[in-house]
Amino acid sequence: MSQNQNGLLEYIPGSHTLLVQKNSSPPLEGFAENVRGSIHEYAENSKSEVEKGNNFLQWILTRVFEATEDDAADAIVDGANDLGIDAYLPVDFSDNTIRLFQSKYGTSHSLEAIAKFKEDTKRLLAKDVAKMRPELAQLVTKIKEKNLKIKCCYVTDQKVEYEDELVEIIDEGVIIQKLWDRIKKPAAGKKSSIKLEKMLKHENTILGILKLRELTEFVSKNRDYVFESNIRQWMQFKTTVNKGLRETLQSNPGKFFFYNNGITIVVSDFTELGENIIDLYAPQIVNGAQTSNSILDHSKRTKSMDGSMTVTIIKADDEQEQNNITKYRNSQNSVRGKDLVSLMDFHKSIKSQLKNCGYFYEIQAGSFDTKSKSKQCEYEGDSIYNNYLPDNHKKVIVAKDAIQSLVAGIEQRPTEAYSSPAQFLPRGSKYDDIFNDNLKDDYRILLYPYLVKEFAKKSLKYGKQGGHKTKRYATLFFVAVYFRILHKKILESKGDFKGDIRKLEPIFRSFKLNSRILKITDVIVTKFLEDTVVDDEIELANTKHNFFSQHVWNDSMIRVIDKKIRQEEDEIAALKKLASSLF
Repeated sequence: MSQNQNGLLEYIPGSHTLLVQKNSSPPLEGFAENVRGSIHEYAENSKSEVEKGNNFLQWILTRVFEATEDDAADAIVDGANDLGIDAYLPVDFSDNTIRLFQSKYGTSHSLEAIAKFKEDTKRLLAKDVAKMRPELAQLVTKIKEKNLKIKCCYVTDQKVEYEDELVEIIDEGVIIQKLWDRIKKPAAGKKSSIKLEKMLKHENTILGILKLRELTEFVSKNRDYVFESNIRQWMQFKTTVNKGLRETLQSNPGKFFFYNNGITIVVSDFTELGENIIDLYAPQIVNGAQTSNSILDHSKRTKSMDGSMTVTIIKADDEQEQNNITKYRNSQNSVRGKDLVSLMDFHKSIKSQLKNCGYFYEIQAGSFDTKSKSKQCEYEGDSIYNNYLPDNHKKVIVAKDAIQSLVAGIEQRPTEAYSSPAQFLPRGSKYDDIFNDNLKDDYRILLYPYLVKEFAKKSLKYGKQGGHKTKRYATLFFVAVYFRILHKKILESKGDFKGDIRKLEPIFRSFKLNSRILKITDVIVTKFLEDTVVDDEIELANTKHNFFSQHVWNDSMIRVIDKKIRQEEDEIAALKKLASSLF
């Protein structure tokens, strides 16, 4: 059975303490709900109670313990004469350890079941292997031959108040926290070495001189996780190579050391191996991401990679301390504390939730393209939601596009979303208007407006490719009108959709019904654009661009929109009736 040498170590009790940072923050509400929903959907998609239990265990092994689907299937030994063992995983033979699982889904959990599991495990090795099922006999033989230590894991989707040194309880709260820690700390369990030219150690910090070719090798090997805590990396939706930096690398690399501030790497621990070689545990480049990527890009264009730079390596195994280092080392860019929370919590939560739906949430431009083809193919989307998307869609949702659609639709601010989307992006002047403590981390709040926008372009010929002389400017306006109809006429919801975006799910999961809502929206928008009052307003605005960026959502234009909506009241009433049957 194959092992994930990096991922599984993070969850072994008593393993290297440096792999798990202290003081983990609690999961966001939307993330926790998404995990619960995923477990429920996966387990309940079964024909019997036994199958429910097996599905739940499969979910745990693949999601929490990162086993492959095949390995998880092989690990499950639940059935007749299972001797109280539902599954096992060889977690870390270097620690002479194997995990034995007992899982209880739903009402099958009880404190008695935990006690029985503990006793069954104690008696396991005393059993005659000749009288066991082959896979269990093989398991017991392996334990005896390798003298493996046994870790007992009791897994349930319920909440459990029980402590025992012999049994690790993995209940609902632990499951959610482990998965949250994983997306919060993608470097946990990773280790990489780096060689310095010179170094000076001060308390928990190493100050060093690093050759650029050494940095290139380090970043190339660890690029999939090493930038995840870098604020500027998250905030830059487009990576550009600084002109002066590039010129220095090309024409005068010897001066690079003097012209550049260097980089900061935060680690949970480091070990000095001699000859200025340092083992870094859970390394994160928290300052200097653009510099590092620029050097990496330059190295691809030249065989010669001369020059050096300064590097600061700081040991901080406390999450809050790491956040503070990240924040203050980037303070020259006016990064606010609220940005730190939203960027590293909200958007990571959304990214994880959308991954569960089969979509890649691209926060940093080009990050999907850096993945291998096999990794890209893992994103297949959702069979229903894919109907809203073009056939050639890569199942990549660009954060900038999703945020722009959110502002236009959910926030009902299409002119601002059209004229200046950057103001709603991180560090934008109106970013905090949207991404604040009142916004719940629910993937639907970004996914649904995005699906509406993509459907408008795909099926209703909005946008630049549509060919219509006015609709090419009206995509975000269409999104706003759609949500206005849905909000005021079909669902008659009070307040706005941010409070509980989940109530839209039955609509979006019913593609046939929603297609009718989207098409009646197109009828209304088309009639709006053909109205003489709107023609006059467009002429007053001078250009269609100015009209949609400044005028289309003023009071007089909204009155025209509402008038066109009232003209389609029969169709809307029929849609309202169909929608009510979904709830």
